[in-house]
Amino acid sequence: MLKPAILALIRQILTVAGTALVAKGYVQASDIEPVIGALLTIGSVVWSVADKRGRTELRR
Repeated sequence: MLKPAILALIRQILTVAGTALVAKGYVQASDIEPVIGALLTIGSVVWSVADKRGRTELRR
């Protein structure tokens, strides 16, 4: 549904932010990709748990 579109938008925002950090010299380019992947993974897990809790509470 809407989840893939939102995750794609978040991925693009993180990529732009990472590019800006690399351009300013705060981090190396090789460090950005794993960080973005980790943030997306954590975000997906949190979103999934929140969604399941919301559905459970609606059934009660």
